[in-house]
Amino acid sequence: MKFGSTCPDHSAQLHPATREVAPTFSQIPGFLRRIWRLSHARVFRYLAVISVIQLINGLGVLPAIKYLFGLALEASHLENVTDRTYTELLTHPISLLLILAIAILAFAAISLQFVALIVMVNRQQSGRPPNLADMVRDTLTVMRKLLRYPSPLLMVYFFLALPMGGLGLSSVLIQGVGIPPFITREYLKVPLSTGLYALMIAAILWLNLRLILTLPLLVIGEKKSYAALGGSLKATHKNFFRYLLLVGLPLGIAALSASLLVEVLAWISEMATNIMTAQSSAVVASLCIGVGHTLGFMIIGAATVVALQILVALGRDHLGLTSVFEEYTLRKRTVQAKATRASVEALAFGLAVSASLYAAPALGQTTSSAEDSLVIAHRGYAAGGVENTLGALDAAAENKADYVEADFQQTKDGKFVASHDTNLLMVSGVNKNIYDMTVDEVQKVTVREGGFTDHIPTMAEYLKHAKELGIPVLVELKVNGHEHKGYLKEFLKEIDAAGTATDNIYHSLNAPAVKEIKRQRPELRVGLTVAMSVGRLPQVNCDFYTLEQASFRPDLLDQAHEQGQEVYVWTVNDESKIRELLSLPVDGIVTDQVEMAITDRQMVASEPASEYRVGYSLAYLDLFR
Repeated sequence: MKFGSTCPDHSAQLHPATREVAPTFSQIPGFLRRIWRLSHARVFRYLAVISVIQLINGLGVLPAIKYLFGLALEASHLENVTDRTYTELLTHPISLLLILAIAILAFAAISLQFVALIVMVNRQQSGRPPNLADMVRDTLTVMRKLLRYPSPLLMVYFFLALPMGGLGLSSVLIQGVGIPPFITREYLKVPLSTGLYALMIAAILWLNLRLILTLPLLVIGEKKSYAALGGSLKATHKNFFRYLLLVGLPLGIAALSASLLVEVLAWISEMATNIMTAQSSAVVASLCIGVGHTLGFMIIGAATVVALQILVALGRDHLGLTSVFEEYTLRKRTVQAKATRASVEALAFGLAVSASLYAAPALGQTTSSAEDSLVIAHRGYAAGGVENTLGALDAAAENKADYVEADFQQTKDGKFVASHDTNLLMVSGVNKNIYDMTVDEVQKVTVREGGFTDHIPTMAEYLKHAKELGIPVLVELKVNGHEHKGYLKEFLKEIDAAGTATDNIYHSLNAPAVKEIKRQRPELRVGLTVAMSVGRLPQVNCDFYTLEQASFRPDLLDQAHEQGQEVYVWTVNDESKIRELLSLPVDGIVTDQVEMAITDRQMVASEPASEYRVGYSLAYLDLFR
């Protein structure tokens, strides 16, 4: 296998002829240096293509997907789709056809982005000129092959494996796709489940790396989807750690660079706040956000190009193709070409930064209504005790949470106890379900979390203790399908016995239970908890919605307020996200970080947005935020 040059004046050998599919560990530094020079030669051309495709996807494909999804909801007579109603959508023939159309459209759009870049890289490495007509023709040829027989495995790879492997920022269509925070939180609460979570993440990364040559092989080698998948598995079989280093090193450098950029811009904004007027510091913050978005896009785009250069080089190596590697040389450029490029770069950068100034007036304002947002301690305060125990309740009251949220479910003998987990294996090591245990058996179990140990209290004990502490409770009724007939009657009887029925508020994931409680006791404040949702808010007779943060959108807050309802968001532990939600503001935040949320609420309510907005606006670029 040869790596040589057919154009001696403009190319260089990448690494010596070898039977290895990937460079050895000692060759990797030199390999990456040459890849960087190769990418640098046409980096702004690549960024221009990325920009155009992102604009097409953002302004054309995303609205089309939303429109088709709206038609699917309308056809199946749904307002939205949740984890409990998706079967209604998928069992309606017209809705199912529309969902398939959405999948194919999204698959085509994501494929187009990567295929076009790989075609460009491949032409560069094969020594062919960057002729636009030829690149379009090559791209369309690959796209026809992909769409003629769309592979379900490739769809899974694009929609799940890639974004969950950390590459979601490379396309506007898969940004934000990942493991929902509430699932991550559940896995990380005890050592056993943390270990399982670590294994799952490792498996996702391993799968990404094993399949990483799939698309390059499909484009370069003109293979069919399954053959390309097999080729990638074969190529990476004995070279896993070299591939990990080859791809991980440049992506890691890009991630750290983006994080450093955000930290510097946030520091500049904070300094401006300390020494300038509110109006001037708002302008500085606005400029910092514009610069951050612009440079962040360039970092992400450049990292994508470098990664694809590496993968195409390895793919060509695997296929035995000769590669030509053009090097970046300023001396070979004319003065006019340099001036033209510099002008275009300056114009693009100036437009991006100037656009940010439209936010300056808003950055000079405070969100005074943020002080009305409730801070709700999630299952008590995790830093002070085991979740849903009296110890965690004490800690929530001590840290001055507005409400404490707790989960309650029914035992075998019809009583209600405070527990989120139906099966107690993870929190206690006892592999039993609460609905198979009496209340006495449940209370004998020792639960452990975060170095604390405690026992599971009854709902009566919990509500009585909360009353003594003077902290109201957001009571979550857990419905698992094993409840007694008439369990709602028993539930209401127990909360009445505590003497604080109207002081507390109530919610549940189970919509029928919410409707029935509200029907029987209209004076109670009752809400619907929504774990995963796409579309508008479910139409339920309730007083508020508790939305999981991955499903929350500002337009849902507007919809709820128009209907006279409130919106709480759970479980929000990231400070950037807390500040973002408070700046809207939402009506309540369910969090494990009570102290942080209370401090941020005070700041958002009293300080101009320039004090905090840079950090949360650019948080998507920062590993440490």
